[in-house]
Amino acid sequence: MGSSPTDQQAEMNHVLTDEELSADEEVQTPGSRDKAGGSGEGSRKRTRSDVWEHLSRLPNNYDRCKCRYCSKEMSCPTKSGTTNLRKHLTNCRSFMAWKAANKSKTQSRLATDAEGNMSVGKVDDRVFKDATNDMIVLAELPFNFVESLAWKHFCNKVQLQPPVCRKTCTTEIAAIYMKRKAEMKKVLGQNKQRLSLTTDIWTAPYTAASYMVITAHFVDSNWKLRKMIIGCKNVDDHKGSTIARVLVDCLAEWDIKRVFCITVDNATANTTSMKKFKEEFINQGEDALVLNGEFLYIRCATHIINLIVKEGLNEVDDSVNSIRNGIQYVRSSTNRQKSFEFWVDTGKMTRGSLPLDVKTRWNSTYLMLDQAIKFRAAFEKMEAEDKPYNDYFLELENGKKRIGPASTRDWEEAERLLHFLIIFYNSTLMLSATKGITSHKIYNEIVTITSNICKISSARGADHTLQLKALTMMGKLRKYWDPFTEVSEPESSNSKKCKMNKLLIVASVFDPRKKMNFANLCFEKLYGKESIEYTLLSESIMDILKRLYDEYSVGYSTSGGGSGGSQSQGGSSSQPQSQCSGAAAVLQSQIIGNGIGYERMDNLYEELVEETGTQDSSNELEVYLREKVEVTKGGNGLGTEYDVLSWWRRNSVKFPILSQIAADILAVQASSVASESAFSTSGRVLDPYRSCLTHFMVEVLVCTEQWLKSEIHINEKGIVTIEQMLSDVEQQDDLLREFETGCNVE
Repeated sequence: MGSSPTDQQAEMNHVLTDEELSADEEVQTPGSRDKAGGSGEGSRKRTRSDVWEHLSRLPNNYDRCKCRYCSKEMSCPTKSGTTNLRKHLTNCRSFMAWKAANKSKTQSRLATDAEGNMSVGKVDDRVFKDATNDMIVLAELPFNFVESLAWKHFCNKVQLQPPVCRKTCTTEIAAIYMKRKAEMKKVLGQNKQRLSLTTDIWTAPYTAASYMVITAHFVDSNWKLRKMIIGCKNVDDHKGSTIARVLVDCLAEWDIKRVFCITVDNATANTTSMKKFKEEFINQGEDALVLNGEFLYIRCATHIINLIVKEGLNEVDDSVNSIRNGIQYVRSSTNRQKSFEFWVDTGKMTRGSLPLDVKTRWNSTYLMLDQAIKFRAAFEKMEAEDKPYNDYFLELENGKKRIGPASTRDWEEAERLLHFLIIFYNSTLMLSATKGITSHKIYNEIVTITSNICKISSARGADHTLQLKALTMMGKLRKYWDPFTEVSEPESSNSKKCKMNKLLIVASVFDPRKKMNFANLCFEKLYGKESIEYTLLSESIMDILKRLYDEYSVGYSTSGGGSGGSQSQGGSSSQPQSQCSGAAAVLQSQIIGNGIGYERMDNLYEELVEETGTQDSSNELEVYLREKVEVTKGGNGLGTEYDVLSWWRRNSVKFPILSQIAADILAVQASSVASESAFSTSGRVLDPYRSCLTHFMVEVLVCTEQWLKSEIHINEKGIVTIEQMLSDVEQQDDLLREFETGCNVE
């Protein structure tokens, strides 16, 4: 039963007594660690009143104090007593809220209403459980963490509810996964989104089980690139038929019936899997694949770059190994590091100054050489005067003498290689991005790499070793990125070439800063403006653009995409106008003599206007390509860049069909890094302490973690969340049902 206003007023007017204030002494107040009560100088007499547990004297003015809760300053001369201070505490809402919160031994929270009034509320059990489940998923903790002594002690100390058992936690996390999956399925189904996919396979080191991660990419209605893992499926083997079957089953599970492109690495099994997937998935419907799946398969660009670089590194293995072994010697003990630092003339040597590479990752080799060359003088001095360093290279490694120490020739080889690898390093950084669109950048990087290698391989009087290296790389580059390869050679051929996906070129056209101008410039750079290759490629890209536009135009008109709006304009005057034109047509059909028909100049002018108007009323594609390119200032390709998606968002009304193509083609991924990055999560999920997880729970944890992290990232940036998109979908469904109900009643 609630208290009356009179009782509340009396309670507010009641002045706290010393007994009531002293009842709070056991509870620590804000700033109460200062046992002097904030009384200022140490020579001052210690305060005795209990009000000083809640107020502090100002350090620069002993006759004024401040409330520890609302920070209000008041006068407090020593001769005036503490009555006015006690009255303040009686009326201080912040103090009352703190006092009420600390009466119970359970965790509470302070809530503020619209008028600024504070109230105390207990943390809801459901909120506590959801937060615990999110923590288990995000921190990749084992389920039995909720039963650990550490977690129970934490909950007890901060006065939270007793934690649930691990079985309950497992069940609730699985329920979170199913709920979020249903929400996202509804959003994707409502928008009829066409997705681009990336996929790769990973084998768990502790269980030897293989998992295939499938990641979907799309541009949402707010023109933001979205990425989400839709599957982490256990696979029995790495065969093409298995990959295709798992991919089709996963898309059916999500009710996804429209796919734009799939980016995978260069494994032979993936080529087979894409053929089988295309044959099966095309039966989903006429619009299941774009252009009948002709450009479905995209090879991972970073994987191809890795293969190209390996061709060049094979010839300098000994030079790289000698430098690597020298770094390994320095990093092997603290004493050796201190000894090496003695030879360093400038700068301070730390353990991070000389990183070791991962032999299978050339970019880490690039970074290792980049740092090692800075300490070349120190290595050379150590070789000349440090006997233990030289003895290290006399030791046997796998039955052979260890390579090194690095000679002058080795250092020169490393420097040349470093200057050479910068081409590939910059391109890899550009194409490995997963949070932004990269499809419109791929062809730029392909041409940049090709043109630079071509110049090195054909330069006169240059280093012959570097030329040979460049020629070797060119052979590998042409194998994967030759746009004129139409049909692969027989499987038995060792020099089998792969067909380049020309959508990599088409994607650059949808950058409003480039359009066809950039593509034509690239063709001219590679083949020459007057060459037949230039003409063929330019015509081929225009043909693909027109075919894409025609296919999307059919889908746009079928869905009622606004083409009928112009037909109703001027309807009130159409009848008189048609009568006049009909009369003129009758007159023009009359013969006036000698077989000559009656001719009127106004009719001739109307025909001229119709012909001219037909020529000017170009479709969206022609208008877009005819307009001037966007000119932007700044941006070097590696920093903050022009936002292509924002341009298409602003111009989606002007180019409704082209904007749909742009949304799909800009969501295509240049590499499969998005799926490969999930393997680092999988490796932590399936650590030695969680190796007994079922395949379903592995998928639950991997997918839910990525969804939660994406949601948190989106909330921080103020982007529309899945829940908000689902709410919009449900609202539209409700409005549609109300409209249909109203029509039926009428």
